[in-house]
Amino acid sequence: MKRAVGPALVSFVLIYSVLAWVSYSTTSATFDEPGHLASGYAALAKGDYRLDISHPPLARMLMAAPLLGADIKLDTTAVDLTPPDRVAFNGPFELGHRFLYSDNDAERLLYRARLVNVLFGVLLGILVVTWAAEWLGLRAAAVALALYVLEPNISAHTTLVTNDVAVSCLCFGAVYFLWRASRRLKGPNVVGVALCFVLAVLSKFSGLFLVPVLIVLGCFHVGRGRSFSLRGIAAAAVLTALALWLAVWAVYGFRYAPSHDPAWLFRVHDDVDVRQEVATSSMVASWIDAHRLLPNAFTEGFLHAESLAQQRPAFLAGSYSTTGWWYYFPVAFALKTPVALLALLVAGIVACVRRVHPLVIGSRAFLAVPALALFAIAMTSSLNIGVRHVLPVYPFVIMIAVAGAESVRRGLRARGALVVSVVLVVATAEYALAYPNTLAFFNAFAGGGRNGFRYLADSNVDWGQDLKPLKKWMDANGVQHINLAYFGTAAPKYYGIDCTYLWGTITPGVTPEMQGAPRLPGYVAISVNLLNGVPFSADQRDFYKPLRDQEPVADIGHSIRVYHVEQPWWSPR
Repeated sequence: MKRAVGPALVSFVLIYSVLAWVSYSTTSATFDEPGHLASGYAALAKGDYRLDISHPPLARMLMAAPLLGADIKLDTTAVDLTPPDRVAFNGPFELGHRFLYSDNDAERLLYRARLVNVLFGVLLGILVVTWAAEWLGLRAAAVALALYVLEPNISAHTTLVTNDVAVSCLCFGAVYFLWRASRRLKGPNVVGVALCFVLAVLSKFSGLFLVPVLIVLGCFHVGRGRSFSLRGIAAAAVLTALALWLAVWAVYGFRYAPSHDPAWLFRVHDDVDVRQEVATSSMVASWIDAHRLLPNAFTEGFLHAESLAQQRPAFLAGSYSTTGWWYYFPVAFALKTPVALLALLVAGIVACVRRVHPLVIGSRAFLAVPALALFAIAMTSSLNIGVRHVLPVYPFVIMIAVAGAESVRRGLRARGALVVSVVLVVATAEYALAYPNTLAFFNAFAGGGRNGFRYLADSNVDWGQDLKPLKKWMDANGVQHINLAYFGTAAPKYYGIDCTYLWGTITPGVTPEMQGAPRLPGYVAISVNLLNGVPFSADQRDFYKPLRDQEPVADIGHSIRVYHVEQPWWSPR
């Protein structure tokens, strides 16, 4: 059976890559991708870190690497004359849109950059399978492989130029190597923990959640008399902190200022609203920046990201909020996770609690602590805009589900393998029904992707990704012109869409003056975020409500609904 491991992994890489390529070649840029790619390219090619400071630049620089050497245009001179606070809040969307859709060929850039993120997805899959094999054996590894390939949330974000899969991969890698170190305290395992932790923080600030997780796991195993000692943990923590500090300076080119102009600096901590919303963090950031202990873009970027998370329009099953709900992520997880995975997860939790087989003992904490810590942090956040913010929990969920599959297989003996096989067939069917629209996946509890917009919004279902499929539908149905209310940063005209922009359209370059009344009778295409009125004020939220419950003539990727409208749906004022 061991001889099949190599071919199985090669097959996984090929199948996963092909599925990802087909998926990302059918979609337009999502809301955040232009900003991610423009900022990554600016940092890598120009040493300019000003375009999006809400994340550290490493993952985005890696995704921009395939663009080096090509004829790429990125003009950042306008940023020199723009106030830093405006660049921090609007720069990535405005300049990112122009970078992809005005100055360059968007698809050529997206295809190259998205491929790098697919590699992160492949690496994460290999880590999951490797851990499962070392922990529970080769049969369990096969189940892990299947569950990973068929998990739509990871696969969806693997195809995008964002840092969610990168940080998920690196956080999982850090815990995996710590698990290995708890069994055999060897140099490569310790180095693996430190390296994955440092790279995770350099890819996304949320990687810092590993700090308490790794400390708790280390101390837990000290109490169990394992290979760790408090002195060793303290020494490793100091060395890792030093490595992180040096790595932060390195990724910013060992330069304090975010650009080559030493006078152009961010001062997020001076903003009155920021000082009120995150007072403690603001004071700490001000002190660190005043002493230049870290690059300006890193320190102020962390503060900027924290302030952005304090209030954001959010939607949950017909309710609206700017501060979110403590139960948002449990609900989102329950609706966005495949039923088959949920079933095995429950079986895995039962197996771990009951210690069904000896292999579970001593490894449960390495799966439970990161997952619970991430959920606990998320549940205290007001940033309720997508299950992607708890995406790092999914590899751990898969591992617990694998333990559940093993407990079922061993507990039911001859029938166990059949039961697990049936569950995997269900998982395959779930994935096949959603593919390639995996970003808008919802399970049967939510009524599938077609009804997902009734429960969640933003990157859970509508991230502006379906302009290409909309154009394909128009061509197939002979529709020359469409009335469009679009939520996203892609450019409809780039994809050849002749449209009248409707009220509420949110995309760079489309001003309120460019939005008019629809040409009726005719087709009206509405992004479901706008259909639900998520970004609008309370008195404007029901503008599209008369269309919301009508049956559309087309459901484009579950993120854009198309209606044939004969007469205005709103009352003249």
